[in-house]
Amino acid sequence: MRVAAAVMTCAAVLAAACQPRFDPEDPAIVAALDSIVQSAMEGARNVDADRVLAMAAGEGELTFITGDVLLSGLEPIRTQFRSTYAGLASQQQTVYEKRVRVLSPDVAIVMAVGEGTYTDKAGWTSDPVGIGTTIVFVREGGQWRARHAHQSIAF
Repeated sequence: MRVAAAVMTCAAVLAAACQPRFDPEDPAIVAALDSIVQSAMEGARNVDADRVLAMAAGEGELTFITGDVLLSGLEPIRTQFRSTYAGLASQQQTVYEKRVRVLSPDVAIVMAVGEGTYTDKAGWTSDPVGIGTTIVFVREGGQWRARHAHQSIAF
């Protein structure tokens, strides 16, 4: 019995030692994702669907959920964003709180809450609404890419 327990203990120690080590708050990853998200927010301010969705470029599939709508695939999402943006002149967003959680060296989640408005092409600006956003990023070929995004609007 002692031999079996010793073997199991050694196996557990070896398995733990073989696990990749990473910092769940890796500043390089946080900075890279902050830069990507800032670029997407600039795209949203300018109602530029291509710039917003540049964070999802590459071969992987993007899913997007808002309200009761689930869209899959970059092109259907781009089409929907362009349709929505067609009537807008600009959007403004203020992030009140943001967190980045690094789940592994190649997977991270950005979570943010804030407030936003939009201005239509006639010049009317909406009342501010609360916004909650979650984006799952995956590092593919050395590049961080959004692979799932969820945005909730609170009226």
